[in-house]
Amino acid sequence: MHILLWSLAIFFGRIMDVSLGTIRINFIVRRKKLFAAAIGFFEVTIFVVVIARVIQDLSNNIYGILAYGAGFAVGTLVGVTISDKLSRDLISTSIISKTKADEIEEVLRREGFGATGYNGFGKDGNVKIINVVCRQNYFLKLNKIIFEIDPETFVTSHTLENQRGGFMYGLKKK
Repeated sequence: MHILLWSLAIFFGRIMDVSLGTIRINFIVRRKKLFAAAIGFFEVTIFVVVIARVIQDLSNNIYGILAYGAGFAVGTLVGVTISDKLSRDLISTSIISKTKADEIEEVLRREGFGATGYNGFGKDGNVKIINVVCRQNYFLKLNKIIFEIDPETFVTSHTLENQRGGFMYGLKKK
């Protein structure tokens, strides 16, 4: 029973420290130094406690080692999920469809996305380019809509540093 409890503590401790590490990296990328530093303090404190316990029982507790590895894997999933939920990053997405751009644009607007369409000329001739600005956590929904209509669509996106005015899906007007 004692080994099981310590293995569970290692597992959940590792989930916490890896999740915090993922969130810390997100804050570093967004240049939130104080948040990153505070999270880093708790992340490393939990890590030291957990790794000390694993090393202490290394010779007779294979379950602690397995819990350590499993906690890392689950912690990665949890950390990415939390980072996605916390993300306030805006992205600009360009959508290029050779044949179904008008339909994509119409459905995106019906779903509440702001879509700006303009004509372009590509390798194989005329294309329509649709630009959508939204929060990064809506990118999966955006992609799902696009690729259900035209699986051959070319999509690129990048994070926006600054923005002013316009309409963005998921942002409330002040």
